[in-house]
Amino acid sequence: MWSLSARLLRYMISGQMLVLLFMLLASGIALNIAAQDYFKSRLEHDRDLLLNELSWSASGPTLEHEHLTPVFNQPFSGHYFQISSDNNVLLSVSLQGIRLRDEHIHDVKEGESEWHWQPFEQGQYLYVLSQTLKQGERHLHLQVGEDFRPIINAFLHAFFWLASVFSLLLIGFFFLQRRLLTRTLKPFSQISDQLKQLAQQDIDELPAPVMQELTGLVNEINALGERTRDRLNRARLASGNLSHSLKTPLAILANRLSNMQEQGGAHHNPDELAEAQELVERMSQQIDNEMKRARIAGLMSRAPKIELNEMFDQLLITLNKLYPHIRLQHSMPDGMSYPGDREDIIELFGNLLDNACKWAATEVLVEIKRLPQRLEVSICDDGPGIHEDEISVLLNPGERLDESVKGYGLGLAIVSDIVAQYHGTLHLENRSLKGQPLTNGDDHQGQGLQVIVSLPY
Repeated sequence: MWSLSARLLRYMISGQMLVLLFMLLASGIALNIAAQDYFKSRLEHDRDLLLNELSWSASGPTLEHEHLTPVFNQPFSGHYFQISSDNNVLLSVSLQGIRLRDEHIHDVKEGESEWHWQPFEQGQYLYVLSQTLKQGERHLHLQVGEDFRPIINAFLHAFFWLASVFSLLLIGFFFLQRRLLTRTLKPFSQISDQLKQLAQQDIDELPAPVMQELTGLVNEINALGERTRDRLNRARLASGNLSHSLKTPLAILANRLSNMQEQGGAHHNPDELAEAQELVERMSQQIDNEMKRARIAGLMSRAPKIELNEMFDQLLITLNKLYPHIRLQHSMPDGMSYPGDREDIIELFGNLLDNACKWAATEVLVEIKRLPQRLEVSICDDGPGIHEDEISVLLNPGERLDESVKGYGLGLAIVSDIVAQYHGTLHLENRSLKGQPLTNGDDHQGQGLQVIVSLPY
């Protein structure tokens, strides 16, 4: 088990460390480039100053040291120059007779500048400008250097302060993010508390969440709660219906058994025995119907989808064996599926197909269509149909149909309950099979019943 809060905090810390390293690296590179540019400008300024003060004598180039910047006259001041022409070499006083390395000075093209690093006395580290110039007929090799160590110290000082400031900023940003994360994850804690209230029946459903990402979860939980309540209500209703429906048959059976006991078992009225047997069968059928109603699951969008092609093929094979004189034809696209309870769907279409086969003369047509956002199934037979006033009774919500219409009422009560639970529609109409595309030219023109079931996805 892992914690979303802990994982997000780890990601935040890792991200901030990467940001800090990147900022420090970028700052170091930027400071180094700025220092080098600053040094270049200083060395170029010193070069121009030296060239302005340079003069020539018979022995070679000369400089008036008293006219130069004082740092060139202080021993190991960190500011140095070296000028050579032919065999004459002119050194700054600050060099104290130590020459700068000039092994590559002759490789520098005339007029171009070359920059390089050079270690020096007393732990100094020089940044040196080398340049070859031509004045008249003479070539002049000029080197100007400056100790980079003070800048390195200043750089490290600035880098330390930048690192400290960045670290403090990121620490403050981390605590801000942690606070925001706690507030962001607060809806999860609220849902946990609300689920406890829901379990204790203090509330009927979860309220709409403030976080959009939790809307789907809350809707599914509320839908699950609604289905659970519906099943509980159906179970209670089934118990009540059974209690009410079985009370009268049981009273009659008790009376008949009492009469048989009074007669001493010598004589049994065949009519009373037949009536008792019919009552037993009716009670058994009533129990079966009510249990089917209580079992209805309803539309489950997250349930594994039912393969309708396979299911209808199995239903039609079974019905062909039960009704060999009926020609069953069906039309449906390949790969049809539906996200419902398998027992519900088999119960629904099994009842409709069984009724159609019972009352068909010769043929039953089944057509399954996939429409936008819904499944539509049409079942049509060439039987006697139903009176128009009886159709309205069949479609009346809550009407008990078991005794309303002979033959159709037994299964349509369950069918109506399943369709209502799936938020679908059930349409019945008398219709002839003539003109249907699946009749294969059959010229039968008798009245038939068409049942159209539409179920949403």
